[in-house]
Amino acid sequence: MDPPGEPTWWDITRTYLKIGAIGFGGGYAVVELIQSELVVKRRWLTAQRFQNMIALSEMAPGAFTVNLLAGIAYRLGGMGAMILATAALILPSFVLILVLAGIFLAWQDNMLVQSAMKGLTAGVVGLLIAVVWDLVKRAPTHWCCLVIGLVAFLLELAFSINPIWLILMGGMAGAIKVWAMGFSRKGSTPDLPTR
Repeated sequence: MDPPGEPTWWDITRTYLKIGAIGFGGGYAVVELIQSELVVKRRWLTAQRFQNMIALSEMAPGAFTVNLLAGIAYRLGGMGAMILATAALILPSFVLILVLAGIFLAWQDNMLVQSAMKGLTAGVVGLLIAVVWDLVKRAPTHWCCLVIGLVAFLLELAFSINPIWLILMGGMAGAIKVWAMGFSRKGSTPDLPTR
């Protein structure tokens, strides 16, 4: 039996099939489920590495959840694991959409179906709020990181900027902070005594 942190392709595929089957809401609504399965329960990733994968997945084009889980599968088992796991991840949704699309088209005017859709939407909003709260609790507490987060939040509210630009600006600000700290350390080192 493989120790934690070294899953087989079958372990990854089976876990991704489970996430695909019960991960309702997509995007950030399933981040908590993914973390619970891969970080807490199976210990395939550290919490910090998981946060890093989230940041990288946000920058990549395409569906966030698929990007995140494909990247993790590649890290855990290479290209073959990534292909199998991604197929397992999207299979339940694909089958469910085919079934539900036919049912919904036949019953879309039914008041019960419309009420159920509103209830599902409210539940997903609740999941998103819980995920945001969890991300806020784990956010870096350095003053510079807080300023970067606040500026990104205000820019998004005021101008509806594409998130990729906000992420890139945050990365640049973090890099500038590290560069400035290194530069200030060099400037503060004592001079060598002169003859």
